[in-house]
Amino acid sequence: RPSPRALPLRKYCKSSPPNPGSNSQNYRPILFYNKHEPYYEFTNFSDHSVRYHGHYYKTSEHLFQSLKFLDVRPDIAMKIRGTSTAREAFSIAQANKPYQRPDWLQVNINMMDIALLHKFQQHRNLKDMLLATGDAELIENSPSDAFWGNGAHKLGRNELGKALMRLRGKFQRGEA
Repeated sequence: RPSPRALPLRKYCKSSPPNPGSNSQNYRPILFYNKHEPYYEFTNFSDHSVRYHGHYYKTSEHLFQSLKFLDVRPDIAMKIRGTSTAREAFSIAQANKPYQRPDWLQVNINMMDIALLHKFQQHRNLKDMLLATGDAELIENSPSDAFWGNGAHKLGRNELGKALMRLRGKFQRGEA
């Protein structure tokens, strides 16, 4: 059953990269999620390291999960940073949820913005790929996450897609 915060139902279709010179009203939503499909690079699990405050993180997922603990339990943040995979980083964060910063639910979207900004600024090819999407709606086509993605019933909040679109707007306006 979808949460009351869910977005209205929309039909989505996969799209090839839009032509940056075309009318933005013709852009189809761009769905991303699966490893061997277009735009997987937009996920936090993509294999793009991120430097943050002098430390390297294997993926933006490593950074994002570490940010839950960095100020309150740096030992857990360091353990997350040292994991081999994004899935493992996520699992350790979940296992330590009681120790995450107490305001996490108030700051998590801002923390995602920070992780994505670092990732896309540090990988020019990703920034170019993001800019090439023009004004297309970006949708994390997650079958299980109705907060960061669109969820099983395509009614989710798509907060990762929204964060990417905010970042794209900053790049387009020269603000980042």
